[in-house]
Amino acid sequence: MGDIIAANSEVYTAIKNKGFCICHGFFDNAYINALNKNIDSYSSSSHPGVIKENDGKTFRGIHGPHLYDDFFKQIAADKALLSMAEDILGESCYLHQFKINMKQKMTGNAWPWHEDFVYWREKDGIAEPKLINIAVLLDDSNMLNGPLCFIPGSHKYSHSYANSEERKLSDWKNDLSSDLNYQLDREAISDMIDNNGVEFAIGKAGDLLIFSPLIAHCSGSNLSPKDRKLLILTYNAISNVPAVDKGRPEFLCGKFKQAQPLL
Repeated sequence: MGDIIAANSEVYTAIKNKGFCICHGFFDNAYINALNKNIDSYSSSSHPGVIKENDGKTFRGIHGPHLYDDFFKQIAADKALLSMAEDILGESCYLHQFKINMKQKMTGNAWPWHEDFVYWREKDGIAEPKLINIAVLLDDSNMLNGPLCFIPGSHKYSHSYANSEERKLSDWKNDLSSDLNYQLDREAISDMIDNNGVEFAIGKAGDLLIFSPLIAHCSGSNLSPKDRKLLILTYNAISNVPAVDKGRPEFLCGKFKQAQPLL
């Protein structure tokens, strides 16, 4: 594992200025191999929170595996990553969401332009964007396999969305499909790209990718002969816990559980 403390000042500066940061070589091959092996095992049986592509066969995403599997429960309890999130946000945090975006070889579909916070605000009732995404590259990421694409600095913009009003009461599965709810307005995206350009999250398996919930991002289809998986842990500040339970499944909207005092 990389030097978390040394990385934090650089991470904080990059996230403040650009909205994202890549820490190369953070996890070793043994850790990544264990993750991929357990993802294969988990995918072989039925679980809540698993999303398929439009063909109904290809895996698109796995959500909340820590709720149903001991191995992923240990990953979710990683104190080092929690500590990094708390250092970045400057306050105590809890795990709001755990997902694995699959992007399978030759068939993994695109993710349209979007930012993450709008879903947590509208669907989970989270008031402020006091969250951070910490992602682990589980496979090498290159231009052929649909890497994440960011608009640097777009987390500082006020975003507008296409057809947002009619999307508010839609099924949660529409928040995860290639026909994504709350897609960013195309003219706004065009203006942001003209002003700020784009950067692709190219890296190796084991790299750590940290990004703001407000940054505009997308990814293309995976046209390569290899999978491109990404594990994402989203941490929310404890001060920012939803005031009201809006009813989304726990594999999408994690519950903050207050530690019980020892008797």
